[in-house]
Amino acid sequence: MVESTTTVRHDVTVDFGCIELTGALVHDNENRLLELENAEGPAEPISISLQVYGLTPEPGNVFIKDWSEHCGLTARLAQAGLVAPVQTLTVGPYLSTAYEVQVTL
Repeated sequence: MVESTTTVRHDVTVDFGCIELTGALVHDNENRLLELENAEGPAEPISISLQVYGLTPEPGNVFIKDWSEHCGLTARLAQAGLVAPVQTLTVGPYLSTAYEVQVTL
């Protein structure tokens, strides 16, 4: 029997700051992805890949950017009990902040 690496929590509302979306929060641990699937359209990505900087999150974790439309998102997800921040990273030419978080669905 193959154990699933995907965890789903239904009826989650994610506050993006300027908009709130409700759907199923899906964590694919194998691919280090976290996204919100909703009925209104395509899945909304929550996590970001930082492989271009040679970074891969630990098992059970994902990276979340803290710039542009995701500014403050990690703090709101942590306050909702959906993630737990592990470390703060500075990446890219603009020294942007990203967080490695443990997904706690």
